[in-house]
Amino acid sequence: MTARGLTIAGFAVLAIAAAALITAGRAGRLGLVAPGDLLDALRARAPARLAVVLAWAWLGWHLLAR
Repeated sequence: MTARGLTIAGFAVLAIAAAALITAGRAGRLGLVAPGDLLDALRARAPARLAVVLAWAWLGWHLLAR
């Protein structure tokens, strides 16, 4: 397997794990909260709100700027 294939496989595993955690959070299993509730809690404070905006900006710059 090439390095590119390994990287893609790694991201696929991370995406599947994230989807499983989101599903568990929405179903109320494992004591997890839903992603929307987590973002609402983060947006309640100014420093956390700034961190969310910076994370979205970084993600957009690195994924959409090509």
